[in-house]
Amino acid sequence: MSGRREWSDMDVAEGSPGEVLDFLAMFHDHSSWLVPVQRVNLLETLEWEEPPPIVKQALRHFRDGQARICRDKLTRVTGGSVLTGEAPEFVPAVEEPELYLHFLVTRARLRQFTMAALVADARAEAARRGARLLRTHCWAGEDGRMVREYEELGFTTTLEFEELRSDGSFWPGRLLQTRV
Repeated sequence: MSGRREWSDMDVAEGSPGEVLDFLAMFHDHSSWLVPVQRVNLLETLEWEEPPPIVKQALRHFRDGQARICRDKLTRVTGGSVLTGEAPEFVPAVEEPELYLHFLVTRARLRQFTMAALVADARAEAARRGARLLRTHCWAGEDGRMVREYEELGFTTTLEFEELRSDGSFWPGRLLQTRV
């Protein structure tokens, strides 16, 4: 075996409630800007009386069977996402069935392979549900690297936006879509 890896070396399946900690750990490691409280340890917030909204959302998506977990061939969790039939409130509505890819997160190791596997899984699920449109949004800050990663996976930017955060700063984002 050559040791060469590709996205097909990954396995994506429905996430179980027991995997929510892995999912939140990936958010904590790579997406602290999503949490309105600076430098919060998301895993500790599970014990809060009133956890941050992102933690509540993750728990709800896992309970509702909308979470997807990606594993490598050694069954280690390398990423996750959420698939729903509706876009977030801030995204313009469309006049056709769609699948919306939320919260795609990965571990730094095998990031490209994991993203590709989760997007391929989302495309397959959209086709299974009869949705020809797959949309997502991502952070567009710094040098736009994340936007380019989605574009390399077949997405096209359709809208630039800024989301006002609780600290008064703006979160730069891009809405992206692809046809299935």
